[in-house]
Amino acid sequence: MHRFTVDGKRILELGCGIGLACLVLKRRGADIVASDAHPLAESFLEYNATLNALPAVDYRRLPWDTPEPSIGRFDVIIASDVLYEPTQARLLAEVVKRHAYPSAEVVITDPGRDHSQHFSQLLAEQHFTLTEERCPMDDRDTPPYRGSVLHYIRSGEAACT
Repeated sequence: MHRFTVDGKRILELGCGIGLACLVLKRRGADIVASDAHPLAESFLEYNATLNALPAVDYRRLPWDTPEPSIGRFDVIIASDVLYEPTQARLLAEVVKRHAYPSAEVVITDPGRDHSQHFSQLLAEQHFTLTEERCPMDDRDTPPYRGSVLHYIRSGEAACT
């Protein structure tokens, strides 16, 4: 997220945990909403924002199986290592369906779990296209790899067809 284009984009982080990605985005001036279902995530995020001399990050408790229309729609939805159980691919795809604008991006970091392929199929059904970038263990672009960044993009025209 330290290189991701953020200007003019409303961003939602799913499963923010301790808040690393959303704090990086907040420092860069992004319009970011952090979310998680864990009962302590909000206090972790608040504590870490304070430690980093950042203003509070907008936080919403967001269980994926419960629609929350008041959270609105987003240009970008991000998450890290959230596809670790079989049911999570479908739940995450439903969150994307509810909260992504017709022209939207979804960026997921995945350490190579088995459920990312199912998630990619579900997003393809929503007219997203996938670009996958393997992540090397160090600055050289050689194996071994530590996972992938899955970058899905949907244009407004594709969403309407």
